Amino acid sequence: MSLPEAESELQAHLSDHFADSDWRPALKAVMDAEGDTDLALRAVNTLKKAAFGRTSLKLRIPACQQKPVQL
Repeated sequence: MSLPEAESELQAHLSDHFADSDWRPALKAVMDAEGDTDLALRAVNTLKKAAFGRTSLKLRIPACQQKPVQL
């Protein structure tokens, strides 16, 4: 898969949530390791460790807008 194809697939899958700057390091790491699977996996694992180490990650669960009906 080419870089433009990968970007298009990510944009289609993530729609409004796609931010190029979020995906650029991962795409660059994989493209730079073209043909070298071990190098690509090491690069992605390095990015994965960095992502899991981020303490600023927040989960946002929207509040329930209607009070549930009592049975």
